[in-house]
Amino acid sequence: MENKAIDSLSDWALVAPKAFFEAQQLFATFFDSSTVGLGIFDSQLRFQAVNNALAAVNGLPARAHVGKTAREVLGNFNGLELALQHVLVTGEPAFGLQLSGHMPNRAEVVHWIGNYFPIKDNLGNVRQIGAVVTEVSKQKTLEQSLDKLTNRLLEIRDDEQLRIARELHDSLGQYHVGLKLSLDTLHRKKLASDQRAQILAECTQLLDRCISETRTISYLLHPPLLNEAGFASAARWYVDGFAQRSRIKVNLYLPPDSARLPQRVEMALFRVLQESLTNVHRHANTSAVDIHLERNIEAVAMEVKDYGRGIPPEELQRLQEPSSIGSVGLAGMRERVHELAGRLDIRSDHCGTVVSVTIPVPCTERRCIRSERKI
Repeated sequence: MENKAIDSLSDWALVAPKAFFEAQQLFATFFDSSTVGLGIFDSQLRFQAVNNALAAVNGLPARAHVGKTAREVLGNFNGLELALQHVLVTGEPAFGLQLSGHMPNRAEVVHWIGNYFPIKDNLGNVRQIGAVVTEVSKQKTLEQSLDKLTNRLLEIRDDEQLRIARELHDSLGQYHVGLKLSLDTLHRKKLASDQRAQILAECTQLLDRCISETRTISYLLHPPLLNEAGFASAARWYVDGFAQRSRIKVNLYLPPDSARLPQRVEMALFRVLQESLTNVHRHANTSAVDIHLERNIEAVAMEVKDYGRGIPPEELQRLQEPSSIGSVGLAGMRERVHELAGRLDIRSDHCGTVVSVTIPVPCTERRCIRSERKI
């Protein structure tokens, strides 16, 4: 029995180092290849080990962490030190700790979520602290951008409603006042038949103007031709009306292929056309505008070019900055095009201004175009 026991003990002595080595290798492989930040602190809150993922979060090579305290590497993050001290004293883990701030080795603000847990010895004393860290800086940036976009959309909606209210007050409101005054005159005064006929004729004219203005406002808010006949028909209708009202010559060049585009794409193109021509009328001081629409299997592109005074260089530079929201109209155009993964560009000099927009055509629409051509 003794020999057997010794033999088995000898066998264990030969096998144990190999098993221990394999366990170390497995741990090292997991530690180094993990996409989540992993680290180990000693009882003095000094880094003992850091994987590449955590090193990337901290902006410092992994080897440069070893022997340095959390404060030396990360800066003055009081929330982190308090959490680590809590783990050391109580032996309880700290989960879901959210921290944000500037690090000495990274230029941008860093956001991360950390889980910190005690590593105890055989007697239950905390000797080390393990850290599992996930950076959420991109998610935070997206959340902040979404909040800004939501607020901007609310501002645009409020400004648009204010603009519509002014339109109604300045146009329909005035006609209604004139109509009411004329009807009051008919009601209160005894008039000769020819005077009554004249006032009634004026009332009819005012009603006709009300109907025309109501139709125009309704069409501008959502032109029925856009849904019924597509962008090409709606663009012709709008351009004809704009040319008559503004006395600006508009040359509209459309492709012979009038196949429909997705509804959202047509609406975005129409709104860009509207806003561009509105800006031309207000600011360009031009006598002519050229509008070109081109379409292929991959995308649709539109260009609105005037020959006016152009945009001042400093204003153009501000408008071209990605972070610039510009005017309400420009912000609306950008956001519509951006939602469709498109691109909006503005170029300007002393010879005029060019607004160009390119919007990808969805894959389903491309298949439809191909099938139509085959037929």
